[in-house]
Amino acid sequence: MIINSNDKISTKQATASVTAMIIGAGILTMTRSTGKEVGTPDIWMSVILGGMLALTLGFVHVKLSQRFPGETFFQYSHAICGKFIGTIINLAMIALFILLAGFEARVLAELVRSFLLYSTPLEVLIISFLWVGAYLVAGGLNPLVRIFELFSIVMVLILTGILILGLQHFDINNLRPVLSEGIMPVIKGVKSTFLSYLGYEILLFITGFMKEPQKAMKAMFIGVSIPIFYYIGIAVIVTGVLTLEETLTLTWPTATFVNSIDYPGGFIENFQIFFIIAWVLAIYTTFSGALYIASMGIGQIIKKKTSDFICFLMPVIFLVSMIPDNQARVFEMGDLMGNLWLVVAGIIPLIMLVVAVIRKKGSVKKANE
Repeated sequence: MIINSNDKISTKQATASVTAMIIGAGILTMTRSTGKEVGTPDIWMSVILGGMLALTLGFVHVKLSQRFPGETFFQYSHAICGKFIGTIINLAMIALFILLAGFEARVLAELVRSFLLYSTPLEVLIISFLWVGAYLVAGGLNPLVRIFELFSIVMVLILTGILILGLQHFDINNLRPVLSEGIMPVIKGVKSTFLSYLGYEILLFITGFMKEPQKAMKAMFIGVSIPIFYYIGIAVIVTGVLTLEETLTLTWPTATFVNSIDYPGGFIENFQIFFIIAWVLAIYTTFSGALYIASMGIGQIIKKKTSDFICFLMPVIFLVSMIPDNQARVFEMGDLMGNLWLVVAGIIPLIMLVVAVIRKKGSVKKANE
């Protein structure tokens, strides 16, 4: 693949892309879904272990991509697995990102309808969101990563403010006892936290566009570590403020926690609006990234421009987003996606790296030049 110099991205932009892709819909319900699996206040431990898993798989993804400088996953999969198997893997990866885009669009619509536009039909909200995302993706990779860079800063600032202000109602006793039922419930909860870390695999597709691909590991480590830090903070603060028992009964526990924040001096009566802004941006970046990667995959399989397939994918994503008939089904869809993601974006790239090393496919030296 010949990459235009205008498509080259910096290490800083790659880092922001990883962070922006990871921070998305998962954090809205992470404490509730993980709490149901763990059954104790040790949610934050599962979040840490889930983050370690994301870092490990991210390491695999970077090592795999660095063996094929200037190429994306959709291209070097053929070199490793052969054209037939490589195409099947590529189609599975495309389907996964279509599923992610549909899930993010549906969660955003549910969130906006729950807190802002109460009587607006889901279809209207989703279609509007699709068009806004398509407009950004049509501009190509460079405008996309610039938005990632800008929005990630805004999200981090708002998250920091939320965590600091949330400390006023924090009760550490709500996090006790620690490991009351041992380590096994914590390990059981790791799978449910994995959905919140989806997005680190973007480096499978943008490492080839980096000006300094040898720094992709640095971009991955920092890009994943930032969400880990804030996810731990959310898990600890939300549980410490609301208690585990209340968290398990709430649809959007993080939003409920934010609504309990009192701004010193009463200058701002409803801090929740800042949370909504942050999460509209977060879901928008994850959705846009998923749409871009799915479009890129189809384009590279058929040898056409990425932008040619955006309009084709929009109705497909819309139909996917409308599959769940209620909020409970939406969360079930997220759980299913997390399981599929672990296989397609986790285990398969690991196997591909092992095969590439054994068969001596690719060249690490070129990546480090």
